[in-house]
Amino acid sequence: MELLKPKNDVVFHCLFRKGNEGITKALISSIIEEDIEEIELDNDRYLLQTYPDQKMGILDLKAKLDDGVICNIEIQLADKGYTEKRLLDYWSNLYSAQLKIGQKYYKLQKTIMILIADYDFGELKGINKVHTKWQIREEEYFEKVLTEDLEIHIISLPKARKKNDKCNQLLQWLAFLDNPNNEGVKEMKKKNQDIADALWKLEEISEDEKLRKIAEVRERWERDEISAQAYWKENGLAEGRKEGLEIGKKEGKKEGRKEGEKKAQLEIAKELLKNHVAIEIIVKSTGLTKEEVEKIQI
Repeated sequence: MELLKPKNDVVFHCLFRKGNEGITKALISSIIEEDIEEIELDNDRYLLQTYPDQKMGILDLKAKLDDGVICNIEIQLADKGYTEKRLLDYWSNLYSAQLKIGQKYYKLQKTIMILIADYDFGELKGINKVHTKWQIREEEYFEKVLTEDLEIHIISLPKARKKNDKCNQLLQWLAFLDNPNNEGVKEMKKKNQDIADALWKLEEISEDEKLRKIAEVRERWERDEISAQAYWKENGLAEGRKEGLEIGKKEGKKEGRKEGEKKAQLEIAKELLKNHVAIEIIVKSTGLTKEEVEKIQI
């Protein structure tokens, strides 16, 4: 049986969950480059919808490490925009959620945000590194860090695929997450016991038919997201929508603006339907209702 891919966040969450602390410690250690003695995993972190016509929740993994350090790991396969802002938002929510009403600030613990992304974005496009670590530093005295409490790690799967250092622990884990069916990954288990344990647990997970179906739904949803965004970019549909808004504005009337925007939305939806993009993705992308999209004739 072909193994499910752990970069599918449903599979990732099932693999690195409570009960599998050993491999989760090994993965996080390879990223933050520190040995972890204790780890406590949150067993109820994810929102999971099993039906393709429902909004899919964001699946992330939360762990508490030595000395109460909070660590959150998320895998993203598609660039949905504003990644940097979303990372800061997640980090700030995790950080502030530690304090209960009336508690003092000294109780706040270091919070680490880890993103494993199958795309590059923003400033990362100009950095030739698989793994980047971000903190708050002084502009002139770069060696000075304002606080150790904020730490964000971003891992690039596209860059990892171009590397061939078989002895690097992080690259081994990334190869496993990307495609555990690769023969090179299967060879790794002879030298890396943590990878061997992860493969064994993944084999067990992959035999669960219900989970396979849920993972397939998740993967199909991600493909639709990527397809819709690529089509918008390649065909300039974002500009078309903007043009529709401009037409409405020039008419100088509220009705004209609405009509111009609606026309642009319908044209975009029509093109996406021609390219077999799922209706729920079109609704999300255009702002039209499901009923309006279903009425479009192509």
